[in-house]
This record gives sequence, structure tokens and C-alpha cells, in this order.
Amino acid sequence: MTTHEITQDVVLDALTQAVTGRVLPGNAAEARLSGMNVAVEHRPDYVVHATSTADVQATVRVAKTFGLPVAVFSTGHGFVRGIDGGIALTTAGLTGVEVDEPARTARVAAGSRWRDVLDAVTPLGLAAVTGSSPDVGVVGFLLGGGMSPLAREVGFGSNYLLAADVVTGDGDLLHVDADHHPEVLRALRGGKWGLGIITSVTIRLLPLATITGGSFFAVGDDAATMFRAYADWVATAPADITTSVALLRLPPLEFLPEPLRGQYVANVRVASTRPLAEVAEAIAPLRDAAPIILDSIGEMPYAAIGAVHQDPTDPMPVLDGSTLLHTFEPQTAEALLAVAGPQSTAPLMMAEIRHLGGALGDGAHGPDSVTGRDAAFSLFVIGVPVPELFETAVPAAIRGLLEAVQPWSLGRTQANLAGAVSEAAMIDLWSPADQAHLATVRRDLDPDGRFLMPA
Repeated sequence: MTTHEITQDVVLDALTQAVTGRVLPGNAAEARLSGMNVAVEHRPDYVVHATSTADVQATVRVAKTFGLPVAVFSTGHGFVRGIDGGIALTTAGLTGVEVDEPARTARVAAGSRWRDVLDAVTPLGLAAVTGSSPDVGVVGFLLGGGMSPLAREVGFGSNYLLAADVVTGDGDLLHVDADHHPEVLRALRGGKWGLGIITSVTIRLLPLATITGGSFFAVGDDAATMFRAYADWVATAPADITTSVALLRLPPLEFLPEPLRGQYVANVRVASTRPLAEVAEAIAPLRDAAPIILDSIGEMPYAAIGAVHQDPTDPMPVLDGSTLLHTFEPQTAEALLAVAGPQSTAPLMMAEIRHLGGALGDGAHGPDSVTGRDAAFSLFVIGVPVPELFETAVPAAIRGLLEAVQPWSLGRTQANLAGAVSEAAMIDLWSPADQAHLATVRRDLDPDGRFLMPA
């Protein structure tokens, strides 16, 4: 078929005949794709709502026939840039969690979110290594490595990826595990982009019913005091307690607890499998550093792990950036406070320091492609949700904060934290050896470059 014979109607007809799910032209009002970040606009030529693995395979084969690129849209988290042209293939319709309780594993369909997994496994006294928000999609989290509120104890989420079903650029279906295509499994554990289309994953579960977790807040100038105290305390923090601290400039909105509305705060988050008394003793210096409010540290069911970070679940416009740090010390805290402290007018909504290390540095779970294993901390920055400033003041403020911590920065970030404002090109997140391995796997899975990669 020549180029001039390929019209939108021809492609739409081919897709409609090939798949059982809904097929729409990209400019149709009902085809609009809206993810967590409403500032990212998607403009595909076609939208396919897959309802099965067969739909995914058929879509890829039609794309191959017409020479079209394919981009996957599941829960809509993690997009740095929008889909532009080609076919947007949504896997949100592929849901379901099958638990093998004796084996402590779960097979999870590609459109599932972590809350779906938690609902299935926690009544059995089992736990899945999820992210800080149960609203995030399972597959994207695992492909990028994935850090849990318990990260220093349990390591990267991708450590728990045992198998996957992958559709290649030719529309073939591969079952990948340690015995079948192990080079692909290594790539899927942290390689993030361009590795076929995942239709299901099998993950290892932990025998864990409860944790100690929660958070507490300090307000105004006390927030800066708490942030400084965290820099002192974290230097000798136990390896089996995972913490983070976020400087937040909160809006005066009714959904927030009254003491936090319109306030500048420091929010310290804590999670551990240790008993409450031991955790309380370990974090006592932080609790004593400044007056605190809304202290929720306590024993909680694992199903409630999302309450540790209390990440927002409603879509909003976001512009973000991040970097990995080799150290976080009092001088680092002062550099951050100079740019994003309570007296600053920079248009920043959040500056978060996460304590890494511990089990995150352990590569004993088999070959992988995880980024950030050598980092001690991460800095994640979100600008104020004002799209009118996304071309000017907000990116300038994010870059200013990243520049302020440059003496302590590794000059790159973690794949799942890579924001629109970044210090390095996406490919530079990986070591040269991992880059070479990923390039080979991507070429083998997708020789025509069908699956879109971030710029």
C-alpha cells in the first residue's frame, strides 16, 4: 500500500476489524487521554482500548502494516511528555490479580494498580512491594525499579518481578522468566522504556501483615528546624527504618486538615517492619527537634501503606525534576533551605529528600537494569501547579534547586523519578554496560523501533 492510500479511515477500519476493544480517532472528544498530570497533553492519531492480550498483539500488527509508532497508556502516571501521533494503546482494560498463596506469588494484568493487588493479597497476610501511592500502575512502577515506603528494608520493587508476558514489535507474545529469555527479564527489571508491551507480570509476595508507619508535621520556621534535624539524624539512621522528609507549601484548601491549610510545612514520613516501640525510640530525636502536629506514627495494616506518604490521588498539572545524591548533610540542608525554605518566594510546591541505601544497594536478587542503586538519597522537586508558569518561573526554580545541591549530586536520577526538568538525557540514567544491554534487547524485541521512547 502506498503512502497516499493510507488514510485515517483505512487505519481505523483495520484496527476495528482486528481488535475487540474500542477504537477511536485521536481527535474524537471521547478519545481524550487524561492521566495524573493534566499538564501533559496527548495527541495520538488513534486510540485503542485493549481488552485482551490478543487485542494488544493485533494492534501492534496493524501498526506494523502501516508503519505507525505505538505508545502505551495505562494509568497515565509517569508521562514526562505527551504522546504525539501514532497509536495510543490503553491497557487499562486489562485488569485482574491471581494469587498463588502457597507459592507467595501473584499474576497481575497490565492495567492493574497497586491498590488492586493490595486488595487481593493483604487479606491472606501477604504483601506486595508497592510504591508510596497505591494508585500507581503496577507495570510502570516495576519497569522503573520502584521504591516502596519500606525501600531500605525490601529493596527495589523490580527485585520481585519473576515473570512477564511481553508483546514484541512484530506482535508476537513472549513469556519471560529466569529460564525463558533471561536477558529480557534483566532489562525489564529497571530498564523502563521501549521493552515491548507488557500484558501481565508475576511478582513475588512477602509474608507481612502489618508495619509501623505514618508521618508528622512541623510548621513555618519549625519546619526548617525539623529539616535541619533530619539532616543530622539520618546520618546514623537504622538500615531497617525508611524515612523521607518533604518541604511543602500547601494551599489553603478545605480537603487539607485545618492546621496545615495554607502553611509551609516539613513532613517526615516513617516506615519499618520493626515494632512500634523500637521505631519510636529511634525517631525520638526527630520528634523532639521542634513542635510537631498531626503525628500519625503507629502500627498499621499493610493494606494502609499508602497512608505513610499520603500522595495526592486527584489529577493536577505537574512540572517536576529530580536528582540523586551521594550524601545529605547539614550543608546540603542549608543549600536547600536557601532556595526552598519558609522565607523563599520560589514557585515550588514540594522538595522531598528520600533516604535510600540499605537493601536498595543490594543486587543479590538476580541481574537487573535498575538505576540509582549507588545513591544514598534522592531529591524530588515539584513546582506550583500553575501551568502559566511552566515555561518560565517554575522550571527556573526547579533548576535553581538542582543547582544548589550540585556539590552533593550524582548528576543523574532514578528512572521512576525522572521529571520534565532533568540534569541528564534519559539514556544517561544507566551505566554504559546497562545501556548496551538495553539497546540490544530493545533492538531484538522491536527491530523497527515501533515503541516510542522518551526524548
